[in-house]
Amino acid sequence: MNTPVLDLIPEQLTAIDAHCHAVGWLPADEHINALEPAGEGNMNRTLRATTGQRSFILKQSVPFVAKYPQIPAPANRIAIEEQFYATVQRDSPLALRMPRMLGFDAAARLLMLEDVGAGGDMLSLYRQPLEAGTSRGVFTALIYWLWRLHSLVNVDVNTFANQDMRALNHAHIFSIPLTPGNGAAIDPGLSDIATRFQLDTALRNIAEELGAIYLGNRAHASRPCLLHGDYYPGSWLRHERLGVMVIDPEFAFVGPPEFDVGVMVAHLTFAGFEQADIMGLLRSYVTPAGFEYGLAIRFAAIEIIRRLLGVAQLPLTASTEQKIAWLTVARGMIGT
Repeated sequence: MNTPVLDLIPEQLTAIDAHCHAVGWLPADEHINALEPAGEGNMNRTLRATTGQRSFILKQSVPFVAKYPQIPAPANRIAIEEQFYATVQRDSPLALRMPRMLGFDAAARLLMLEDVGAGGDMLSLYRQPLEAGTSRGVFTALIYWLWRLHSLVNVDVNTFANQDMRALNHAHIFSIPLTPGNGAAIDPGLSDIATRFQLDTALRNIAEELGAIYLGNRAHASRPCLLHGDYYPGSWLRHERLGVMVIDPEFAFVGPPEFDVGVMVAHLTFAGFEQADIMGLLRSYVTPAGFEYGLAIRFAAIEIIRRLLGVAQLPLTASTEQKIAWLTVARGMIGT
């Protein structure tokens, strides 16, 4: 199963410490004293390593989804992250809001990253929308960061093809949620609307068209851009000084900028933003050439549907009635 040369789990502290010395990441007189999980960790194994002098993050891709070991995943996805970190270094505003890459070991599929603090991700937005201490400036910063990313030029398309990860994501976004009997552990109160959506031929056809755009098999009007690929609260870290940082670009690829924007719009909706608020925030986003808001809205709708009817469930505290309302709105956003 293409096993790496190192197993990134806390129980392997001695071996991990020895490996970090062997690849030159630690001087002879510095040793790892503790390893602990760094956040939820959906796709990859991620640990915070602490020495007597500092802490840093170790991240490893394995041949399955870390949170769902029964789901196979491209083993070498960490190489896309390495390329993404290297690419954003040429743009200071982008690099400012990402951890610094401190080392990369391709053989072990291992990244060493700056530890930007234990503020945690922003998944709590689903439970406490716009909670105290979360200023709207944070969301403006996130949208500005996305614009800067989409503004990069001369990005190598082949480097960021990422077809295997796109195929995995495609199945979970555009196909599985609309497949009858998909086995997803959804809110039982959504079973009726799930069945209606899964039998809705027009909806399935539109999802197929959007999926083809996502995979690069169908043309779109906008200029292809480097995308984060999973731009939602789980990829946003609270930061004491900057307010927010961006992580986890393993789904990055060159494609339609409407996809990143649509995903963000969907999750701002889950976080309690009204449509007028979202449009106000999007003033910080300067659209690339040919950008189609209609396409972004359709991607947002598909993201809402898949997060409520698919495998990758969110820690939502919303009532069943609210979820049905979101799904109903999403169906209207998609159109016919």
